[in-house]
Order: sequence, then C-alpha cells, then structure tokens
Amino acid sequence: MTKAYGVASFVKALIIAYVVTGIMLFVLAFLMYKFGISEQAVNFGVTFIYILATGVAGILIGRSMKQRKFLWGSLVGLIYAALIFVVSLLVTGNATMIMQDGVSTLLLCVGGGMLGGMLS
Repeated sequence: MTKAYGVASFVKALIIAYVVTGIMLFVLAFLMYKFGISEQAVNFGVTFIYILATGVAGILIGRSMKQRKFLWGSLVGLIYAALIFVVSLLVTGNATMIMQDGVSTLLLCVGGGMLGGMLS
C-alpha cells in the first residue's frame, strides 16, 4: 500500500464523516423545529452524531488500512475532533466554551473511531 493511497483513504473517511455529520445535524435541527425537543435530547443527539460519524469513518479507514485498524480509527476520530475544535474556535472566538465540553467530545470521537476501526 502506498502512502498516497493511505492519505487518500484517510481524507475520504474524514470527508464522509463530515457529510454524515451534516446530514444528521440537519435532521436534528428539523426535529427541533418541528417537535420542539428538549435541550437534553439535543445534547444526546449531538453525542450520538459524533459517535456515528466517527464510527463510520473508523470503519472506512479500517477497511482501507487492513492493519492496526483500531489505531487508524482512533486517529481519524482525533483529527475529526480537532477540526471541530478549530472550526468552533473560528466561529465563536471563545476557547473557554469549547474547552468545557472538549475532553468529553475528544473521547467520544476517538472512541467512536476506534470502535469503527475494530468493527471493520
């Protein structure tokens, strides 16, 4: 397997994870609008979306890499979380708010990617 193939697979897995995230967030926003779901349900939904998206990315990267799938899945979850943090920081301009939920978000994303890698 070439390095270029590995990088392309990694980028593809991340892009698909963000597409899954976008679609699921759109569905969650629609449910909020239509049914007025509670903040607790929205928080659960966002948590579920993080795990689902990184799990999908972990499965994809695990199938591509064939070896050490759980490590590749963890790495894709880590990069996914890092990009979320960077975008959140650029949008809000406030690192304090991001850091309050940062550790749990990071663990969810890394864990979701690792689980996906192991299941691939």
